[in-house]
Amino acid sequence: MSQKTDDLTQMATEGIENYLKMPNLLRDLLLQLLKDFQTAQIPLALNPEENYSFEGICGFIESVLEEHIKKAGTLKNLLIRVDLTEKQIKKNIPSALYSNLGLLTELIIKRELQKVVIRYWYRQSSNK
Repeated sequence: MSQKTDDLTQMATEGIENYLKMPNLLRDLLLQLLKDFQTAQIPLALNPEENYSFEGICGFIESVLEEHIKKAGTLKNLLIRVDLTEKQIKKNIPSALYSNLGLLTELIIKRELQKVVIRYWYRQSSNK
């Protein structure tokens, strides 16, 4: 895991899948997603004990976001909770945010994974 955490939001799917194969990292990512979506008051029904692929998580979350928007929901609270900056969003999603939910979903998951990996690295370094 020599990859810098800042690069996680730019990483290709194959690199993300490698992280998700690490012990407990997928579960921790799912728990982080559940926590942040719940705080943003967007129901998310992921099972932290199941194995998901990156594409599987993306597809599921994208459909949840689509339904939330159809019900006149806003994504502001979620984006704040996930801690995505306006700069990150504009860099990765150059056109209308709501018409690019797939890209937004990937960005959300990568940012959440970044949080989990940073905690993982911190625990590893403090155990030495």
